[in-house]
Amino acid sequence: MVMLKYEPETKNVKKLKGPCVVVIHAEWCGHCKDFMPVYKNEIVPSNNFDEELKDLLTLTSIEDKEYSNAKDLFGNIDGYPTIRYMTFDQSGKPLKDNNGAIVKIDAENIPREAKAITEWINTVVKNDVNKKKHNRKHNNNRDMNRGMRGGSKKTKRLVKRAVKKTKRVVKRVVKRIKRR
Repeated sequence: MVMLKYEPETKNVKKLKGPCVVVIHAEWCGHCKDFMPVYKNEIVPSNNFDEELKDLLTLTSIEDKEYSNAKDLFGNIDGYPTIRYMTFDQSGKPLKDNNGAIVKIDAENIPREAKAITEWINTVVKNDVNKKKHNRKHNNNRDMNRGMRGGSKKTKRLVKRAVKKTKRVVKRVVKRIKRR
């Protein structure tokens, strides 16, 4: 188990990079008043996070005043507090899907208790990281295959040689079959 990076009250949202769990809350919200002490005093300082999340995930929060100026970064929310997992690129912009929507996962229907939120964070982030690793590996394989179709001169030469060799082998096999 491990403690994670913590960025208290994000005012400069541009400094967020990589995977983040963001709590969007409001000072006037009763649910937020109940949850934020749990988040700041139990979840953040706990060391109940999986080892593979160390130096990877940042925990932060943003108050409604700042959120209203940064909706394009965090996406729309349905209510306070919203616990949202999202990933930011190196320039501090959230990752988007092919349709241009912000890629995010909200903690919906999860009790606002330290243990439940910590388990949610461990599960959601690990699943997302593993999915990204799988996609990266898949993309690398696809790129290698693409190189065979259109790639470099060296690759084309190698493919031509292999095709010639295959044709010679096929001709020999056909001759043997005809002799029988």
